[in-house]
Amino acid sequence: MITVSFFNNKGGVGKTTILWNTAVSLAEKDNKVLIIDFDPQCNLSIACLGDEEFSKLLETSSTHPFGKTIKAFTLPYIQQNQQGNVFISEPKSPIKNGTLHVIPGDFWLNNFSDTLNVGTDVIGGGGLYRFLLPHLISTKAEETSGVKYDYVLIDLPPSFNTLVRSALYCSDYFLVPCTADLFSAYCVGLIGQMLPSFIKDWEQGKERYLASNSYDTLIPAKGQPKFSGWIFNGFDTKRSLGVKHQVGADRAHHISISKAVEEKLYPALSGISSYFATPTKGEFEPVALIEDLNVMAPDSIIQNVPIKYLPEHRPTRLLTKGKWAQNQVDLMLEMDKEYDKLADHIISNCI
Repeated sequence: MITVSFFNNKGGVGKTTILWNTAVSLAEKDNKVLIIDFDPQCNLSIACLGDEEFSKLLETSSTHPFGKTIKAFTLPYIQQNQQGNVFISEPKSPIKNGTLHVIPGDFWLNNFSDTLNVGTDVIGGGGLYRFLLPHLISTKAEETSGVKYDYVLIDLPPSFNTLVRSALYCSDYFLVPCTADLFSAYCVGLIGQMLPSFIKDWEQGKERYLASNSYDTLIPAKGQPKFSGWIFNGFDTKRSLGVKHQVGADRAHHISISKAVEEKLYPALSGISSYFATPTKGEFEPVALIEDLNVMAPDSIIQNVPIKYLPEHRPTRLLTKGKWAQNQVDLMLEMDKEYDKLADHIISNCI
């Protein structure tokens, strides 16, 4: 079970959309995929399941006092030190091959974030397992579903808060979506500054914990997230002599982010001594190129249909008649290939 977080502390870079469509591509390659919505905004849950179905999962009752979201496992764990229930949902648009399961998020995750204490739980070593909830949920999901997942993908909020720490400590790899703007290159540098300090905290807590729990096999295996590449998302293109190119400003941002990965992120992560946090071969170019899909991306979310299947559906504005223009279909098919490429990257490199 390989766990991959999609992370950038900058908002609006397309983490949720990229994760959802990548998960679909992984499943269509006959993999068993679990996605965990660990973002209190719950956009992934709404996109995959639909707002009405997600609202029903949030409802509580005497038989389901915590609803049927991630809260149903997490709240009993932190309040009563016992595992709760994992409720697994399936996407509104059925997967044609493989398996795709969803652990719905919950707005309550904001409260959960407040209960996690880096100083006491991590550095002090007394609550490391409180920071391993995504892993524990994945394991419980396998037990509940009877499915041995190949990949677990985690969606995260745009911050460096304790939820992000928790997911990264549980992750084998992380991918960084970026957009064509000045702040993306800066944020890549920030990740290089922050992740080593996260790992330093974990190593201190792990040493204290293992001093009295020397036979624990899980804690030594966690806290080792490796950078697996960045994704360039939401850029514009134009054609010149029949060849597609990124527009000038977006190409400049592309170059700037690649430079930040090479000169800031890689050197910082290479300084982590407890494990190898970067690929042995430096790859500074994006592992996938996702163009701006304009009206297609929000339409995909409104209809709860991933890009791979969207050409088969009518546009929302034309539900009673009409269809996608051919150039729109061509772009969706082209971007679907990029999501397939991203899935292939995970399969080949996240091992």
